[in-house]
Amino acid sequence: MNTSKLTPLFLISFIFCQFVSVEVNIDYNELDHDFHSKKNIISNLDNEIKNYFLLNKFCREYDFIELDLKIQLIIESITPNSSGTINQIKSHLLITNDKDQYYFIKGMNFDYVKNKALIYNPFMFNGFESVLNYYAFLFIGYELDTWGFNLGTSYFNKSLEISSEVEQNSNWKNRKNEIVHILENPMLREARFLHFSYYDLINSDGYIKHPSKYQEELKDIMLQFHVNIKEIYTKIGYDKNTVKFINSDSEEIAKRLYKFKMQDELKFLTSFDSENKNIYTKYIE
Repeated sequence: MNTSKLTPLFLISFIFCQFVSVEVNIDYNELDHDFHSKKNIISNLDNEIKNYFLLNKFCREYDFIELDLKIQLIIESITPNSSGTINQIKSHLLITNDKDQYYFIKGMNFDYVKNKALIYNPFMFNGFESVLNYYAFLFIGYELDTWGFNLGTSYFNKSLEISSEVEQNSNWKNRKNEIVHILENPMLREARFLHFSYYDLINSDGYIKHPSKYQEELKDIMLQFHVNIKEIYTKIGYDKNTVKFINSDSEEIAKRLYKFKMQDELKFLTSFDSENKNIYTKYIE
């Protein structure tokens, strides 16, 4: 066997994994009975979760995605079964890209066997892995939407499939509703695409060489961006996903609107995104 050919293939299998930085922190309730002995059960769980995202290819069609994740697992209790091999874990989960996507899941219960590797299966509809898959596909879908208009639809649908197939407890119903809400809000998906298209344009070689040639195009992007946000307000009202998105880059959005003298649009955001009212007010003349 020619091992010199195996090494590059082995490396390539990991080069194009979508998650390039994953930070996992696990907190355990010290008031739980036998805290110290039970904590030993989850001594490697943080690394198992981290490696699950780092070493598996959730998206084989697109090799340009590079995602960061921060995960905090708050464990309330660990209850071994009668044989002591399977442990029922009661917990809460916070998972975020540290930008515009963050999710907090209360009352998440799952079975865990110490030192048994988490196995990736895209058609896993139960167990802890199904939760990780759901969020992997969700974050990939959001990222793909920044590269192409509605490009992430197939990955949102993967999350939807998982949340539709598993046991319908309240957490999974909420996850299913989250995906349905994303798919039924095309205005936000277009607004996000426009927002990142603006970044792509001002960082392009053409813009760097001749910025004046692109001012009208940039203004059109911001006008259409505002049309989408205003339509969300008209049809939906307060939308948490839209507010989270705007909140994540409010200063940059305000600067763009000010650049193109879009004062009415700035005034609109002072009420729509009231948390950042002070930011928008700075740019209102």
